[in-house]
Amino acid sequence: MPSVTPMSKTESPSREPFVFWQPDQPRLLRVGPEQRAVELPVLPLPLNRADLQEGEPTDTAIGQGLYDYLRRHPDCLHNREYAGLLRDAFPHLLSDLAAQAVMLDAKEVDPAYVLRKLTALKILRLLEPDNKGLLHQLSRGFFDLAMTLSELPNCRRYLLEAMRAAHRLHQLDPDDLANLDLLAEIDMLFCDYPSAAVRWQRLLDAVDDPATVQKATRQLAVCQSRAMPERTRVDDLEDFGAAMNLYGSRQYALALAILERLEESAEFVEEFAGADFFYLLGVCRREQGDQGGAVAALQQALGLAADYQPARDALEQITL
Repeated sequence: MPSVTPMSKTESPSREPFVFWQPDQPRLLRVGPEQRAVELPVLPLPLNRADLQEGEPTDTAIGQGLYDYLRRHPDCLHNREYAGLLRDAFPHLLSDLAAQAVMLDAKEVDPAYVLRKLTALKILRLLEPDNKGLLHQLSRGFFDLAMTLSELPNCRRYLLEAMRAAHRLHQLDPDDLANLDLLAEIDMLFCDYPSAAVRWQRLLDAVDDPATVQKATRQLAVCQSRAMPERTRVDDLEDFGAAMNLYGSRQYALALAILERLEESAEFVEEFAGADFFYLLGVCRREQGDQGGAVAALQQALGLAADYQPARDALEQITL
């Protein structure tokens, strides 16, 4: 009998609809109009669970399983081998993946679409690990996603993705100044000031653009004046994301405790506390009965963004 293994003994079929399958003898796939032979690798292959209900999977089922699994788990074990099998035996599926990445560029305002595009790019990079264009898109794309307000609970994970791609790009092209700037920004978020200082200084030595010089000079001064804190800015951003989730689930006291702690951090307030932060602080205070504190926070939000309508509406509700 062919070997069939559930992906995980702890996950239900409804959550993870894959099984791993391996043929009990060598199997050839027939590819394209000329029916070119491609031998399956000696690996457990992910299949959609439904495709094994009637015996041996078809060639089409094998390709679809690989495609679906990689889109959900691009960092899985054997991911390079799976991507290589898609390229060799199911090139139409790989072409479809590339086409989706291009089409999703038009929908980048939605973080869910951005993540889908970046996942597609990660799969394509499995076949071209040193493709500088892909590395640029992945590093910048994951950095921007990490700094999106709704994605702050996943900030650390996305920043680490950005860092991995940017470090590899730096190895391939150490003179890429845009990538050097991005690595310095990531170092600042993790409060690795010594590393960031080296990168900012390299930028200062290499550029003459006034805006870049001003930014690098300012950030270098920050690096030279700060010691390593107990908490990084990434910790703070994740906590801000957690407070948003707690507010959404009406756990106002817990959300307020986080927000008021963040408000006490001068570095966080200076770098990240915009109108969204003070609006959330204000409405949490309102829900906890602190009307005066709520008004003060909402006025701070409007001081940063006079046309921020949610804060204006909340303030009117309190002062009526």
